[in-house]
Amino acid sequence: MKTIRFNFGHPVKGVACLMPLFSEKLNQLNFKVDSKSSNMLEIPISKCEQGKWKLTLDWEHNDQIFSHHEEFEVETDK
Repeated sequence: MKTIRFNFGHPVKGVACLMPLFSEKLNQLNFKVDSKSSNMLEIPISKCEQGKWKLTLDWEHNDQIFSHHEEFEVETDK
């Protein structure tokens, strides 16, 4: 399974949103994420079609709200 991995300094529990950047279809994927007791978080991207995407990851830790934005590209398997 294709994933985007993050290694945080604390456990993460929040919401991830995957949105295609240049698509006529609005194939936005939203799901809850939880690193449990580890600091490693893997965001599955196997449902993302070929093209450029934007990941938005929102979570709260110690009463502070965090947001991470990242663009990535899914290429066809060769």
